[in-house]
Amino acid sequence: MNLTGAFWRFAHQRYHARKPSIMLEIWLLLIGGFFLLSFMVSFVGDWVKVTDHVEAVMIFAFPLVIALMHRRIRIERAKGPDALYRKRSASNR
Repeated sequence: MNLTGAFWRFAHQRYHARKPSIMLEIWLLLIGGFFLLSFMVSFVGDWVKVTDHVEAVMIFAFPLVIALMHRRIRIERAKGPDALYRKRSASNR
């Protein structure tokens, strides 16, 4: 299965009729940034064990990845009313 095609298919289904909220993107970036900063401080202070690294990376990486994907959708949708459909059909080839 083509992950790019699946991503743009999801984006077209969800955001074709409504605009993506920029506030969601900002909140996710703030949450991910906060957890990244706290992880870096605990890493420098040697408070984190090796087994805790996977969980810590997931805590700050998940909101940041979602925010960046949301930003890609918002930028693509700003190109025109049928931009998501064009991107969806171009990625399914």
